Amino acid sequence: MNRSPRTQRGASIAFAVLAGAAGLFAGTAPAHADTTPALAPLAWFVGHWRCEGRFANGKPIRSSETFTVELGGQWLHMRHADDPPNRYLADSWWGYDKAAKHFTATVFDNFGGDRRYTSPGWAGDTLTLKNTATSGYLDRFAFQRQGNDAYRVTYTYRNRSGTWQLGDEQSCTRDARTTRS
Repeated sequence: MNRSPRTQRGASIAFAVLAGAAGLFAGTAPAHADTTPALAPLAWFVGHWRCEGRFANGKPIRSSETFTVELGGQWLHMRHADDPPNRYLADSWWGYDKAAKHFTATVFDNFGGDRRYTSPGWAGDTLTLKNTATSGYLDRFAFQRQGNDAYRVTYTYRNRSGTWQLGDEQSCTRDARTTRS
């Protein structure tokens, strides 16, 4: 087939884009290679996850979570999206505060939420992010690793009596199409 230089250039660009996209999903490099040493303990999350569980009232919840390393390995970006009929969407940025010597997370959601969390890091197989709010509303996320390709995330909040109350729990498994080496 005889192609013009313009068509060949377009085909080359399309191939480069497709090859680059395939590289994003192939997961051939270890995730920690892209992170700074301070953020490396969280690199385990990098990839695509499918989650399902229940709200405290028993209603089912399903969602997807995607973690990517961003901004020169300084940040882990998490994108959470509930499956319909639920509507919650959130972008979170996880990093490491060198001065305070703890992990941080800032969550922005589609309801106008803007919350900040801290964590000392992994305690065994559990990473707990606690809200640092001074507004009185306190909540936390506990991520519990369950092998190499699964975790359970539990969301709790302080109710009016000051006790922790379950909001929801989900079990997440790494999407097999995006396994990493």
